[in-house]
Amino acid sequence: MRQSVLHRLGGYVHVKLGGYEPERFFNLCRARGLEIWEISEREQEYYFYMALRDFRQVRPPARKAHVRLRVTGKYGLPFFIRNNRRRTPYLAGIVLFFLVLLMMSRYIWDIRFSGNLRFTDDALLHYLQGRGVVYGMKVREVDCDSLEEAIRGDFPEITWVSARVSGTRLLIKIKENETAGEAMGEGDSDKNEAPRDLVTEKDGIITHLIVRSGRALVRSGDEVKAGDVLVTGVLPLYDDSEALMATHYVRADADIYARTEETCSLVVPLLTAERTDTGDVRHGLRLRVAGLQFLWMLPSDGENCWEAECESRQVTVLGDFYLPLWVDRLTLREYRLYERQRRPEELALLKEKILEENRKNFLEKGLSIIQNDATIQKDGLRYRVTCRFLLEGPIGTGREITESEENNLADERSRDDD
Repeated sequence: MRQSVLHRLGGYVHVKLGGYEPERFFNLCRARGLEIWEISEREQEYYFYMALRDFRQVRPPARKAHVRLRVTGKYGLPFFIRNNRRRTPYLAGIVLFFLVLLMMSRYIWDIRFSGNLRFTDDALLHYLQGRGVVYGMKVREVDCDSLEEAIRGDFPEITWVSARVSGTRLLIKIKENETAGEAMGEGDSDKNEAPRDLVTEKDGIITHLIVRSGRALVRSGDEVKAGDVLVTGVLPLYDDSEALMATHYVRADADIYARTEETCSLVVPLLTAERTDTGDVRHGLRLRVAGLQFLWMLPSDGENCWEAECESRQVTVLGDFYLPLWVDRLTLREYRLYERQRRPEELALLKEKILEENRKNFLEKGLSIIQNDATIQKDGLRYRVTCRFLLEGPIGTGREITESEENNLADERSRDDD
């Protein structure tokens, strides 16, 4: 590969050889260090390639070997410049092209992230913009060390950062701490030890409970309503004569499970939109450079809808040398929309889909599904899908102890004494 580039830069020729002693000519060239390659023979004549600098020294060996040399082809940069020496605008355009490339190589035209799972590319790009790291900035203005330190300091979830410039690209590799969110969540948990009750937030039937702190007011099989106290943090102390001596307040804590019912409903229109492709396809090309757009596409007739597909590619030269030029290949397909009534099989699939979505939602919340069903009813110009679930899971939420509860406890004790 390297030798081929040198040949093209220095120029080389294709030579036809004829005469009495061709073998002697090749030996003389080898003895003088003249390079010859790709030798072939056709009709008692030899053909080969020779570097331009060596061909200028080939006359003495040719006279000694009594051979005749004829140039049949000229290749390489010297001959290209000679043939185009009168095409000044053409050569000026080539020089200008390389000057523009040289100028653009001093700026950042592409920023790539790798290893980021929690943070999206858009979020990280927005952060970099706030620090002045944007597309089109000079390469020498990018301080990779300070950028790495800033990202680690501003994002505690990121434990390792590597930033480097390759060509016109800024490559940022990061590693996130998978347990950072869990550790942070544990540190921010509620440490309040104030007394409280556990109350139910929904109607249900208690299936079982385990009390760790407080006094249970319900037991398995009891039916409760939303707002009822399940475990109270008010603990009365009695003497031997069952007289109230004091009242202690604790933070109620228990595992309480109950059987509850949940109903979910969704309304969908009676009619649905059906799509039909017409088969008409249009292709176009769009160039984006420096905030400007140039679109080449034939105009369309009619009022139908079009679905667009875009394949975008940023122009690059020699691997990591990216340019601020994007080429988009557009493909548009025409289609029509019309309304029709939903079919029975579509309604059945819709019902099953909604039922499955709710079932998945309850399972993610840690609830056990004992029974579920779904019904569809026509309601004017729409359908109502109703899902019913019989669930079993934890209930009970904390609530501060109120004065009314203390008064109720005193009244209850007074009635017992009477």
